[in-house]
Amino acid sequence: MKITFKGEELNLVGISPGSVFSNFRVISQNMELIKLSDFKDKIKVITSFPSLDTPVCDLQVKEFNKISTSLSERVVVIGISCDLPFAQKRFCELNDIKNVYIFSDYKFHSFGINSCIFIKELKLLARTVFILDEDNNIRYSEIVSELTSPPNYEKALNSLQMVLEKSEKKWEEIKCCKWVEKEDYFKLDFPIRTNEDLDSIFEILSLIKEEKNIDFNLKFINNNLEVSIPVQKFNLEIGSIFERIVY
Repeated sequence: MKITFKGEELNLVGISPGSVFSNFRVISQNMELIKLSDFKDKIKVITSFPSLDTPVCDLQVKEFNKISTSLSERVVVIGISCDLPFAQKRFCELNDIKNVYIFSDYKFHSFGINSCIFIKELKLLARTVFILDEDNNIRYSEIVSELTSPPNYEKALNSLQMVLEKSEKKWEEIKCCKWVEKEDYFKLDFPIRTNEDLDSIFEILSLIKEEKNIDFNLKFINNNLEVSIPVQKFNLEIGSIFERIVY
């Protein structure tokens, strides 16, 4: 997927989300490990941005901080960037940001990769808004196509109201179709065009191995990176994760 920065194209890499958001890891302003699962049973409004040190990002955090004062107690608002936790803490103290959890994705890039909004060229997060229900189903998402533009606050709030009113869920089932079945394993090939492709996919695969605890093997053959999983350990849920990789 591509976005632009002042008209110049940028590439987003990671694992394209299915209907349910993955349990990512971020770092708090006090250097504590935080996971999505820490907000169990809450409706989550998650907004990401490239850096607090820009006017649009500055305004984005302040706007959500203001919006959150009128929201239900069932809702938490989370802001995520690759800024260091120390810089985030200074920003929040200086601007009296008390209603939004601000976390950093600098260490693992877990949020960016798990939502496929990690900007390949800049190593920063795209500007987005996701709304997740209590079960982490994605009920609304916006990836802002031009990095210097703000998100659509009104549309996000209208969607949040629908989630609060428990509107009907409409999700498509993900089906695996790209894996090739061999005698005792399934394999999936990723074409590698550049060293940058290889670096990106290795980072994504390392995160999958660590966070999903999936055992797989890698083999590099003729500019293709082959991922293989033993038949007895393979299932559609595991397979769909790899099919949604964007690098």
